[in-house]
Amino acid sequence: MPRTATTSSPPWKQGQMNQGGPADVMSRRIVIPKGWNVRSGGPNGGNPYAFRNMECDNKAYADGSNPYYPEGVCVDSAIKLSATVPDSGIDSATDTAATLPTLTFGGTPFAVSDTNPILQGLVQGEGDTTKVLTWHQCPAEFTNVSGVEQVTCADDTRTEGDSTLADQSWYNPYEVAKGHRGFLDGDFVRMLYAWSPNWRLNTVGHDRYELYIRQSFTGGADWTTLPSKFTDTTGDKYAGDGTVTCETFRSSETGSGEVVEPRACNEYAAGAPEQARNVTQHKSMRITTLDPRYSMTGGPYGVSITADTLGFGIPNYTSGDGDSEDLRDPSRFFIVYETGDNTTAQYGEPDPLDLFYSRGESFGDDYEVWAETEDGDVSLCYPNDPKDQDIPEELIGSGFCNEFDQLDRGTPGLEASEASLAANPGGEFLYAAWAELEHEDDEVIASDAQARRVWWIDGWVSSTYGWDFGQGSGSTE
Repeated sequence: MPRTATTSSPPWKQGQMNQGGPADVMSRRIVIPKGWNVRSGGPNGGNPYAFRNMECDNKAYADGSNPYYPEGVCVDSAIKLSATVPDSGIDSATDTAATLPTLTFGGTPFAVSDTNPILQGLVQGEGDTTKVLTWHQCPAEFTNVSGVEQVTCADDTRTEGDSTLADQSWYNPYEVAKGHRGFLDGDFVRMLYAWSPNWRLNTVGHDRYELYIRQSFTGGADWTTLPSKFTDTTGDKYAGDGTVTCETFRSSETGSGEVVEPRACNEYAAGAPEQARNVTQHKSMRITTLDPRYSMTGGPYGVSITADTLGFGIPNYTSGDGDSEDLRDPSRFFIVYETGDNTTAQYGEPDPLDLFYSRGESFGDDYEVWAETEDGDVSLCYPNDPKDQDIPEELIGSGFCNEFDQLDRGTPGLEASEASLAANPGGEFLYAAWAELEHEDDEVIASDAQARRVWWIDGWVSSTYGWDFGQGSGSTE
């Protein structure tokens, strides 16, 4: 029964500037011993989250000789979930190719870097002026199906330490991650966080956050697509068929609307090691990602709540497979992310704009708004099928199923933020509440709490509103 815990980077890497410096999302695994019982004493009982249950191969003071650490200190590296290897970049001051960090492995438990991890300078021209353009994570096993050829773990420049999960914070001092969220469901782990390849440019709105999502079916021991054979906490069996994910890299040019950024779409087999998935797919540097939210089916903790909370009945409702909507489907979950006005980033936290939602299918292999991915068929799913909308050509026909729609009204002058989510056990209904502020002449003139229920009807797509994604990920901007 593995468990994970997550933290951000140490303080030396967080507080260098008003907007923060480089930061990472890191994790530890806590594994309950075999034969554990809450009522028994000794190492096989008591608190399941006790330090003695942390996965650790190397402990200092394991003999209890240090009174400050009666159960020892783990000196193993934490799992760095947000780590990437920068593959290409430019010096934004000279427009020439940047010299990226070189790591030397061997001789010590950690690599030695030739790059100072404390990079100074909020604005271009001060301190380090590197802009990272492309990157990758390891381990990952994929085949490129469209767009640019991404660097793979087999041909990167490392000779040892091939997994970025073992990276230290100073290996890549350019990236920044924040807002980590996640949940545990038996051996299934869902993790999401906002990430940018360039923290320095991000502080002034010249780079953006995207929302990245990862999943593990082994309690955080590895991070993969849905395996071809997987048994969930209810005993139900699932068979993964692989997935396609797409990444948006950075252009060497600058601009907010006209710059075309390179993309790579990669296909993963069932159970293959997978890089973190970019679900926001922003197309403009004007938009960034703020607070993400999630809900597993059955509410925040997998417990039962009904779709008909007030007892008035739901007209013409029957679930698609004939089962009660009170039967939990753990293969589904819900994601809501918040967009922000990146042009205001230089003054502090970007101003909130709108909220966008989707339902994860097949434990996150696909994300859908309309219930059209039954039996793994994604032929109708946006953006694989663009539905006459203007989207990057690399995504069309790629097999990428990544639908998000607007949750709030999206009226000019209104901003929506801080969503709270819940879901029914069967995953047909998403419940959301959020704060909504009305602005006039840069002043808040009204505020209110808004709520919405979103209903997925299995196998049904509206002939009028199907795939009309408003201003979300399906927009032209």
